[in-house]
Amino acid sequence: MGAKRTALVTDSTWSLPTALARQLRLAVVPLHVSFGSRTLCDCESEVPHITEALRTRAATTSQPTPGEIAAVLEEVATGADRVVAIHLSGALSGTCAAVGNAAAALTASTGVRIDVVDSRTVGGALGYAVAVAAYALATGVDADGAIARARECAATSRVFLTVSDLRHLQRGGRVRAPQAAVGTALGIKPILHLQSGEIRVLESVRGTRKAHQQLVSRALVAAGAPTRGPREPRSPVSFAVHHVGEAEEAESLAARLREAAAEADLAIDRLDVTPMSGVLAAHAGPGALAIAVARTRGLIHTSP
Repeated sequence: MGAKRTALVTDSTWSLPTALARQLRLAVVPLHVSFGSRTLCDCESEVPHITEALRTRAATTSQPTPGEIAAVLEEVATGADRVVAIHLSGALSGTCAAVGNAAAALTASTGVRIDVVDSRTVGGALGYAVAVAAYALATGVDADGAIARARECAATSRVFLTVSDLRHLQRGGRVRAPQAAVGTALGIKPILHLQSGEIRVLESVRGTRKAHQQLVSRALVAAGAPTRGPREPRSPVSFAVHHVGEAEEAESLAARLREAAAEADLAIDRLDVTPMSGVLAAHAGPGALAIAVARTRGLIHTSP
């Protein structure tokens, strides 16, 4: 009898490179972004087109169709004894619930067990949780153990975000109208974060430069950098810097993270700089920047 194989699935809001998905042998279910009658797949090749269109047009987003989900699950289940599907927060999208429905139907027809996990996070924090599960499976950990490690990684992760205009998030129902009013005062920039799977305003600062400084500062503290007092050994972390049309500034933030992490004796597993997925970009709007911090504890490969 051959060795048991567990297949992994996530969705496009993980916002990490397609090359990494191939390396992890991971299937990615794409969400969708629509501009009127034109609908684009939320995949790496379309993200530049989505980002450009967002500069002049409003967008709506949608989860994968039942048929798209079923097709992916059927493909990965072929030859697998079990499937683990880890998705973005159910508080932000119905994707996880939709995958759960498709999974139940496929299990009933094939007998392949499919575990659907609500990560309660998004972006690189979701991506690194999936990566932790993939590397755990590759080193002989069983599916239950890989799920446990992914859950721990996601639960201890943080995502910080700053946007140019909160109206994009308000229009999509991701922040309440009173919160969106924070951004109306001249020069005031919001710092947002994920709390209980939802996007909340964390603080407001004056000016774009200060907002970017706060992203880095909060990410470092979340990673374990001391604000004062003696330094102690810390487990390795991973950072993902995401942007919507701000590649140069994202690279600058990444450089600051590397330098400050070295000064604070923080070991970095991975540091990825990527565009936000098209769906996240549609809600955050042009000019948005985010940093995801995940305590990957040396469980994923160090980036080149």
